[in-house]
Amino acid sequence: MVKPFRFKLVALAFMFLLLGCAGQGAIEPAPQAPAPVAPKPPTAPSLPEYRGPVTRPFLMGFTRWPADLTVDGLAIAQEFAHSHGDIVSVSFIGGIPWPEAHDGKLFSKDVQSNMSYHPPAGKKLFLSISPLNKDRRDLAPYWGDTDNQPLPKPWDKEPLNSPRVKKAYLNFVLRAIETMHPDYLAIGVESNMLLSRDHNKWRQLKDLQRDTYTAVKKIHKTLPVFFTTEVLHYKRLARDAKGSEQEKEVAEMMRYSDLFAMSLYPYMSPEVPRPVPANFLDFATRFKKGIAVAESGMSSRNVDLKSYGTTLLGSGADQQQFTELLLKTAARDNYEFVINFATTDSERLVAKLHPPLDDLARIWAFTGMQTSDQRLKPASAVWDGFYRAKYEQAKWW
Repeated sequence: MVKPFRFKLVALAFMFLLLGCAGQGAIEPAPQAPAPVAPKPPTAPSLPEYRGPVTRPFLMGFTRWPADLTVDGLAIAQEFAHSHGDIVSVSFIGGIPWPEAHDGKLFSKDVQSNMSYHPPAGKKLFLSISPLNKDRRDLAPYWGDTDNQPLPKPWDKEPLNSPRVKKAYLNFVLRAIETMHPDYLAIGVESNMLLSRDHNKWRQLKDLQRDTYTAVKKIHKTLPVFFTTEVLHYKRLARDAKGSEQEKEVAEMMRYSDLFAMSLYPYMSPEVPRPVPANFLDFATRFKKGIAVAESGMSSRNVDLKSYGTTLLGSGADQQQFTELLLKTAARDNYEFVINFATTDSERLVAKLHPPLDDLARIWAFTGMQTSDQRLKPASAVWDGFYRAKYEQAKWW
């Protein structure tokens, strides 16, 4: 039986292959075109309108994860993200240009291209950068002409808190801020997963987090800077997190974080009851800081993973219930923002992958707010009911 809590990591590995290794034959390459325009969705029966609140204290948004490996697939996701959200999430989790950042040299065209995105006028930008690799076990790989390249020497032997790593990581973060001007910045992604796997390296990461946070805040005093916490590990609903001191250790690192930001995929653990309990996120208020959901999702149907002989359980009702719970909790507790990872189901993308990547990609295939043919799901009515509410920021500082 595959360990359910590892599904997220496997999905991230797939994403890296999709975005960084298309030329190796694992996937069919997508044609490139500037400023793609999403095709018009088919006419479909409208969903019953969900009566949301009059106002909401939190921003709502998505990543630009593509619905398909085509220009249309990218355009569909991007158009939905821009039309149904007021914040866009961009993540750099496939590596760091370590030597170039350390020496202040020019970044590759791929790095520069990824840094060139800016959301439409009036939309906020949430930028995430990770110093860890896809397994959350060690230093992030090298980002050169493509991401996820092997670390060059001597970077392959550097501890997470070495002076070279600290200097390079800070330089990269500062250059990303100067180029992209994010409204929110994560300098660690699902950081607490490392605690479940290597306590010594976790101590190194805490050192890196402290120094990077302190240095960034000296220059960008009003920019919210933080790391993100994977909730299933924090709650020890993941097998390798059972013996870890998640609450104590995360609380200590929160001294160098402006927000408590969560990564939240309840369907990836069979230990999470259905429906998701009303108090599932109540713990987030204990840090006495602003709260955010850096990424989230719930599958709207069962996903059979034949390679692992297991099934991830989901349904339209589950997705709708979780979406409503999440947004009501965010309104009650004055969250800063909520990100739903996928805009659109991606089974068409899955169909273009060779085994075993096709099986892995199914993990997130049905977490969108609309189907692959752009038909809105019941959860989207809840989402839009809250999105129509007037945004009135609740100050947490």
